[in-house]
Amino acid sequence: MRKFVPQLQNAPWPDGARVLHAYLVPDLSVDHALARLAAACREAMRPYPITLLDDGLLHATVEMVADTTADRITAAERQDLVEALRGRLADMTPFQVTAGSPIANKAGALLDLGPDEPLIDLKGRVQDAFVEARGPAVIQHDGGRHHMSLGYSWDTADSDPLQSALRKISPSHVPFHVDRVHLLEVQFREHTRHGGKSAWELSWDPVAVIRLGSR
Repeated sequence: MRKFVPQLQNAPWPDGARVLHAYLVPDLSVDHALARLAAACREAMRPYPITLLDDGLLHATVEMVADTTADRITAAERQDLVEALRGRLADMTPFQVTAGSPIANKAGALLDLGPDEPLIDLKGRVQDAFVEARGPAVIQHDGGRHHMSLGYSWDTADSDPLQSALRKISPSHVPFHVDRVHLLEVQFREHTRHGGKSAWELSWDPVAVIRLGSR
């Protein structure tokens, strides 16, 4: 693995910038097995240079509003995004996917999510809502395969031993219930660590919660 650097508009994220995102945020009062799996993964990750995401920061990115930063989006424009999301998600039924296996990658560690079909459908609806509210320039990132982030690396390390440790965790596949999308104002800040290193740390503020199938 190597140091994770968040991206905005295909360039390094400006330190402290805030950007609106649609996230899936697990309800761990429902998904108890997911909470246990995430905790076991954190224990395996502790010896590594990874900024761990605690339960309150677990998330799966659906899409980001990438045409501009959050400070340039007015209250009325935010409401347009919310209304567009409500319209596109109004007839979508809540669903369940599987989180796992845990994977060590170049940016830290994550939980794979599948099957793809409901997640692709959800992402397409969210993208359509964003384009409806803001135009086609709002979509600028691919995002890769659907996953839930567990932590972000802040230095170089051999990820093979971590992958071996993650593979020992059982059960490695757990249910993840999806019944809402969170519209959040997401911030990355770069913080200094010991030894002259620095790490990107995530935080967010809520904007709206849109339930699937809620008219």
